[in-house]
Amino acid sequence: SAGAIDITTSASDSNITIDPNGSGTLTLGSDDNTKVDINALDIELDAGANGVTINSAGAIDITTSAGNTNITIDPNGTGTLVLGSADNTAVTIDAKSFSIDAAGDSSNITLATDGNAEDFTIAVTGATNSSLILSSTGTGADALQVTASAGGMDITSDGVLDITTSDNNSNITIDPHGTGSLVLGSADNT
Repeated sequence: SAGAIDITTSASDSNITIDPNGSGTLTLGSDDNTKVDINALDIELDAGANGVTINSAGAIDITTSAGNTNITIDPNGTGTLVLGSADNTAVTIDAKSFSIDAAGDSSNITLATDGNAEDFTIAVTGATNSSLILSSTGTGADALQVTASAGGMDITSDGVLDITTSDNNSNITIDPHGTGSLVLGSADNT
């Protein structure tokens, strides 16, 4: 057609089915089309074992537009959810709150630096009565580890600093390596 084509059913809530024979391919649009527009109360995409591929030369936006509705991405069974790859510049997560939970396997958050000043920061900001809490319910002697394997460690507090054991008459041991000195306080301490 040299003009627009409308394919419409006009009564009985009738369906429109487009179904290539056998393993034939259903193609909608081409690279020179301006837009493919799909509107409906509900849109369902089902694919078999070959999966679904979405490619775009530009940005991709996935957005809900009303009803404070959620977006859920959930691989089947033990499938893996992969976001990004090593050559991506950044992954940004912004929200009023967020929760990252894992159950049953070891987990990690790691920054592999390749230059100086590539710091990894975990921070609570804002002048409020809020806390940064690192906690563990592990039962071993190393249930919570803070280790600097190749450099030093600074612990600085603007207020009182408490180091306390809370059960089992447990000891506190401070032991410099080898001939290192244990220094408590300085000449200007009261």
